[in-house]
Amino acid sequence: MIGWLSGTIRDIDPAGIVLLETGGVGYEISMSLQTLCKMKQGERAELSIHTHVREDQITLFGFANGSERSMFRKLTTVSGIGARMALNLMSGMATDEFITAIESADDLAIARTPGIGKKTAQRLILELQGKLGSVSTGSDPAASNHHAEVRSALINLGYKPAQLDAALKQVEPADFETMFRAALKALG
Repeated sequence: MIGWLSGTIRDIDPAGIVLLETGGVGYEISMSLQTLCKMKQGERAELSIHTHVREDQITLFGFANGSERSMFRKLTTVSGIGARMALNLMSGMATDEFITAIESADDLAIARTPGIGKKTAQRLILELQGKLGSVSTGSDPAASNHHAEVRSALINLGYKPAQLDAALKQVEPADFETMFRAALKALG
């Protein structure tokens, strides 16, 4: 099993595949759009790798850090979620946003991912809620909690989830009151 790779990015395919040269060998690595956006051709990269072995092929999935790989592995434990669908889910939203959506049972935010319906989103919530605490995103857990609280408060005020997602991306992590005011300003 390959756990991580370090090398030079030789080519980037918009479909989410990077060709990484390491010691004279080129590895084809599939990754989420969230991770792919951090890559630049010709630069060095260090990737956490999940080696997916099937009867007819071996596929490498690359992640910017170990927490993204942990999230990927948790997603693939859910019935009906394969490696490609897990990667698609991770392309749709950042790891901390996904954890917030799972913990706050926001099936609509998850279902906005192409290929994910409401029933699949509800199954993800049912099977993962309360089990993602071990996935560290490197961000302040209190700030993530404030993010969920601000989102919930604004939904109660009548704002639509799509509006909120766009506004909350502009808000820096802070205490609840500061984040709430910044979100209202972004919405206004």
